[in-house]
Amino acid sequence: MTTTELDPGKVEEFAGRMVGLMNSSMLGLMTSVGHRTGLFDTLAMLAPSTSAQVAEAAGLDERYVREWLNAMTVGRFVDYDPGTHTYTLPLEHAASLTRAAGPGNMPTWPSSPR
Repeated sequence: MTTTELDPGKVEEFAGRMVGLMNSSMLGLMTSVGHRTGLFDTLAMLAPSTSAQVAEAAGLDERYVREWLNAMTVGRFVDYDPGTHTYTLPLEHAASLTRAAGPGNMPTWPSSPR
């Protein structure tokens, strides 16, 4: 019988890679949700807004919009102001995330059938 000892450094390194992979995967999914529901487009047209205001403008349920906004905030796609409880899509991000970006609309890459 052979015994193999774990290298703690390699274990930690791989676990870190896995956490990064899972975080990026979930942000990819949330990006798709934002594109398909029009939430990026809605945010781009609004002044800083609460989750209720974003949900109303998008015609979506506030709870789900709030959870999506929080995920996008953690991923640094959307800015959040804790003093006013408002969310903003920076213009620099809208340039890659909205339908107004035309061919630069990255959530549609690679071209997907519509």
